[in-house]
Amino acid sequence: MPTRRAYAQSAVSTTDMPDLSTLDVLDLSDAMSEYQALGWSVLTIRPADDPYEAVVRSPHGETVCLRRTPIVISRLGDNGDGHTGRASMIYRDLIPGRWDGRFVASHIAVPDGGEVPDDVHHHEVDFQFLAVRSGWVDVLYEGQGDVIRMQPGDIVLQPPGIRHRVLATSPGFDIVELGCPADHLTTFDHEMTLPNGTYGDHLWGGQRFVFSSPGNFAEAWDHPGFSSDDSGISAATNGIVDVRRVQTSDRVDTFPLTPHDFRFLFVMDGDINVIVSDGTTHHLESGDSIALPQAAQAQVTQGATNATLLDVLVPQTAAS
Repeated sequence: MPTRRAYAQSAVSTTDMPDLSTLDVLDLSDAMSEYQALGWSVLTIRPADDPYEAVVRSPHGETVCLRRTPIVISRLGDNGDGHTGRASMIYRDLIPGRWDGRFVASHIAVPDGGEVPDDVHHHEVDFQFLAVRSGWVDVLYEGQGDVIRMQPGDIVLQPPGIRHRVLATSPGFDIVELGCPADHLTTFDHEMTLPNGTYGDHLWGGQRFVFSSPGNFAEAWDHPGFSSDDSGISAATNGIVDVRRVQTSDRVDTFPLTPHDFRFLFVMDGDINVIVSDGTTHHLESGDSIALPQAAQAQVTQGATNATLLDVLVPQTAAS
């Protein structure tokens, strides 16, 4: 039976089970059958038509919430050209189902480039960041002075509530955006004009703004021989989320990824192989991504070419 973990906040809101622990599982039906075979009883499921959550009780009265958290793979071109979202940008959903509202990840494109019809706005989020894959984008951020031009490899952490406005992009521009929770409010600010000077050291929702360009990839990564650089986002969010750029090497050994309750890999260029708990190997190429729960027990190995990856890690207290 899988190891259980107690989260800071339970996925089930109930006053009569305040110490309920939550276990993420890849297949809820299989997990329920496994527990029932051990004598556990199913107390509740949610929702009835397509359950993603079940509360089970042992013969000794222990209760556990089982939560379906699948491996999600998105391949460039699999779901068409995406849909038109905010400010006429084209959005491709990288985590359909959004892990029941916990995370949203989008691959955003502006094929023709030019001015973006955007207004000053902000997002009510736990965290949100963006990483440029190709082209450039000009953005204004509250308290950050004049226009910031983001180019390939650049990453920005947008703290909760920071006002910002997208001005223009190059043709062929695309960017990866990931945030928590998936369903969050975007509010337009018709009073603030940007740019509005420089704030210096400032916190928004307890987080600092980060603008990070690729470094020298001197940090070790999970796979020996692969390297990473520190975006500074972990420190800026007090450990809520960590975002790293990773460069692969010619080593073809297979090594396990350090488990986190949410781990997301996006292939910026090149290709890699990811092997999950059932032995299936997923070959990921440029523009592809994979969202991994801890239960995936994923391993990674080098692909046919060296790759640059975007690696996102969220500890269990933030993912619950």
